[in-house]
Amino acid sequence: MVRHSQSASELWKSQQWKKLRQNLFRLQKRLYKAVRAGDLKKARSLQKLILKSRAAQLLAVRQVTQLNKGKKTAGIDGKSSLNYQERMELVETLSDYASDWKHSRLREIPIPKKNGKVRMLKIPTIADRAWQCLVKFALEPAHEATFSADSYGFRTGRSAQDVQKRLFNHLKASKNGSNMVKRIIELDIKKCFDRIAHSSIMDRLLAPACLKQGIFRCLKAGINPEFPEQGTPQGGVVSPLLANIALNGIEDIHTSLRYADDMVFILKPKDDAEKILQKVKEFLAERGMEISEEKTKLTKATDGFNFL
Repeated sequence: MVRHSQSASELWKSQQWKKLRQNLFRLQKRLYKAVRAGDLKKARSLQKLILKSRAAQLLAVRQVTQLNKGKKTAGIDGKSSLNYQERMELVETLSDYASDWKHSRLREIPIPKKNGKVRMLKIPTIADRAWQCLVKFALEPAHEATFSADSYGFRTGRSAQDVQKRLFNHLKASKNGSNMVKRIIELDIKKCFDRIAHSSIMDRLLAPACLKQGIFRCLKAGINPEFPEQGTPQGGVVSPLLANIALNGIEDIHTSLRYADDMVFILKPKDDAEKILQKVKEFLAERGMEISEEKTKLTKATDGFNFL
């Protein structure tokens, strides 16, 4: 344990962050390859290695205390920042308890929406955010190996600009020699983050048992009493990844592009919109979700539509 704040600050500032990132990336690359090769036993042991990795622990604490946009937002413990001493102590806590993490309750912050409704942001403590970040380091490469190429939201190395380019390519009239106007289904999932069934995340999670248990506790910390088996907290570091895990595969129903829970299906004249929507409804129902009938629209591409 670090004794003095002076030495703690020197220790923190002397870290070779670039080298630590390279060390972590090397492990993550091996994990990605193991899942691609179908060797899940090796993948799980690599995920445990990442949880125990000093590089990953330091980078996780740095990410949530220095780099993240919401780094100054306090959780239920009221802490909005950590000094150098506390950062090093949190690294030690992760080292001791990462594989048996007890998640604190979440602080709820109501955010007003344009339509007059309220979205509830659920903020974990800094320690919980650091654990979630560490877990994300171990989960993301495994799932990146299985994610659809048509999904873009909250994925490393993919942006809104990338999905826009793909969309323009899809909509070009000359593509496939067809001059027929394409139609678009704008899909809106009702309260996506609040309704994802916990079982649909847990069943698809590629992780060792200790990590699965931690994620389960994390999900249970943010539940709405009305829907105890559903929802992933908006405000958690790992939440967008968990949503992507649950929704992965929806892109295979029909030619489509997805950015988190924002999605468009691209239809040729002969495609049956009703059939496609029925398949989407069945896919979502398995995961505890449903489409918003009033916001889901079928439009001609030339009439314009909302995406992103």
